[in-house]
Amino acid sequence: MSESHILIRNADVIDPARNIQERQDIHILNDLIASPDTPVSAHTEIIDAKDCYLFPGLIDYHAHVFYGGTHSSVPPDLASLPFGVTTIVDAGSAGSANVESFLRDQIPRSLVRIKAFVTAYPGGQLWQEENHNPDYFDFPRLQQLFRLYPDTLLGLKLKQERAVVGELGSRPFLRAVEMAEQLNCRVAVHMTDPIQTTEQLLEIFRSGDVFAHCFHGKGDSLLDENGHVKSAARQARARGVIFDCAHGRNNFSQRVAQLAVSDDFLPDIISSDLSALTLNRTPVFGLPWVMSKFLAMGMSLFDVVERCTARPAALLGMSQQIGTLQPGSCADVALFRLEKRNVTFTDVHQHTLTGSQLLVPQLTLKAGVPLWRANFGLH
Repeated sequence: MSESHILIRNADVIDPARNIQERQDIHILNDLIASPDTPVSAHTEIIDAKDCYLFPGLIDYHAHVFYGGTHSSVPPDLASLPFGVTTIVDAGSAGSANVESFLRDQIPRSLVRIKAFVTAYPGGQLWQEENHNPDYFDFPRLQQLFRLYPDTLLGLKLKQERAVVGELGSRPFLRAVEMAEQLNCRVAVHMTDPIQTTEQLLEIFRSGDVFAHCFHGKGDSLLDENGHVKSAARQARARGVIFDCAHGRNNFSQRVAQLAVSDDFLPDIISSDLSALTLNRTPVFGLPWVMSKFLAMGMSLFDVVERCTARPAALLGMSQQIGTLQPGSCADVALFRLEKRNVTFTDVHQHTLTGSQLLVPQLTLKAGVPLWRANFGLH
């Protein structure tokens, strides 16, 4: 089999992992990013990306892609590749009782790279009643799963939502942290309408744990009565707690997000929380729409891209392989146009936000293979 060489020319490259934002040519040899001085031959495939931005393949750190295993999940490749996403993290769609089906059957057959959280409770994420009683957490089974799938499983997922945990209060969270200590993994916590105050729950988070849906607008939020970010949130970030926007349909308030961004509290991670409720539907559509929303809130393109590439790659422990365009890294590449147009963003609370820019996917390469292309004018 002959060597594959792709040269992408004239793109404006944004690679936050290397602090690069400039026009560059990017060479791809087979499945890796190659040196910029790689010689061009008659067999080189050249793509003219004039007027486009070139990013490392995006990483969507919160989505639900156990398709067919849970009714809230969507097909992983369709939820990723058309949006420039080459790595996706399933945010606990499955629990200890059913996650092995996901790990054995769906993940190996998907083109997109998939990592996963597993719910602390056995049944996985449902849209009906979920049993968060820690007395039923199956720790021996979780230990076995983390031994068998250390390269795929990232941590435990649970909810601290009032309607879900009720009188259990923080007991599920405390038990999940105990288990995570022994499993040596993170805990990601759904924090919409929390059962206790944000300050009380933040005391339980450890360094590296993930506060999911950090800009939710139901119940006690990150904001104080004056619309400023609570000092407890800043203190938690200082000790290493990760704040993930995890947009979703019901778990994001544009008002809270705008006030937090204006108060210089940017999300650590920008993710979609794609599900059957939001894929190609308002208010999410896909990760680029969420990214564009943060541009409308005043974040720079560089900062937005960083939160979908270098930062989640670091959380995955894969900074040398993905989330970057450095030579020798995986040839996961996303090509976009930043179109100037009037855009109205909405949320479940009927807040509106007007933007003037929209990130529009053009080409997605995974391991050097063009898997999705929107604009056949690229040549």
